[in-house]
Amino acid sequence: MPVASARAVKCTPEECRTIAKKALVLHPVLKKPEALTERARLFQALGNETRLKIIGLFNVRELCACEVTAAIRGAPSTVTHHLRILEDAGLIASRQEGKFTLYSVNAELLAKHRVFATGIQAAGKPCNRSPSDRPPFRSRPHT
Repeated sequence: MPVASARAVKCTPEECRTIAKKALVLHPVLKKPEALTERARLFQALGNETRLKIIGLFNVRELCACEVTAAIRGAPSTVTHHLRILEDAGLIASRQEGKFTLYSVNAELLAKHRVFATGIQAAGKPCNRSPSDRPPFRSRPHT
């Protein structure tokens, strides 16, 4: 049973260990440090509005860095920084064509993670806790 305090409802150490074990069963990726690092890099790259705009541009067509700079009205050094992060995360690929580096989107990875999907619903099972199973709400005293 959760232990209640004035600040928050906390689980006992045993309950916390049980929760951690269940999380590992539900999400096997949590057992793989390399996979976690890869996912973290991906979501960090996606966690920036400018980078999402850049990916949106590449959904239209391949572009060089100078075209991206003009399209988003950014500084060349900033665009280069964002392109490097996106490429490191595997979200975009680059290729040389003459003196230009052309960038394109990794459509397969974007589709896999539903980056630009609308109306996304949570995957998996819905929460099956009834309101009576939840610990009582305790607000902090106003100071």
